[in-house]
Amino acid sequence: MHQLVEQFLKLKHPKFDGKGDPEAVSLWIEELEKAFEVLGCTKEEKVTLAVYKLQGNVSDWWKATRGRVLLAGTAQTWVMFVEVFNGKYFSESAREQKLAKFMRLRQGHMTVDQYGAEFARLSKFAPRMVEDPLDRARRF
Repeated sequence: MHQLVEQFLKLKHPKFDGKGDPEAVSLWIEELEKAFEVLGCTKEEKVTLAVYKLQGNVSDWWKATRGRVLLAGTAQTWVMFVEVFNGKYFSESAREQKLAKFMRLRQGHMTVDQYGAEFARLSKFAPRMVEDPLDRARRF
């Protein structure tokens, strides 16, 4: 584990303090998942490393929440962590707002490249609408 922590720290992944746009939560998780893939982390190691990057009130929240979420003697898993974490820091209403923003997205005065970038950024909040390549092309 010591070697894994050293490798993880070398990647210089940012800490998470819970401040800012709720979309920052999604980006933070995505960046963690990229690091975990490179490092070949187990489900339990992912949680340990992610928790290490929690700062301030977010760290306090996890300490208080962990015992309620995890039954005694069960392993903490990444899927469980992300679900609870998103429930706190990327609420259902925030996700719905991002979905609505995706639904309202129009090219307008953007270049095709700008529109494509915004489409890609917001489409992750509407995965069912873009999972089929044909649906994705129609929506674009």
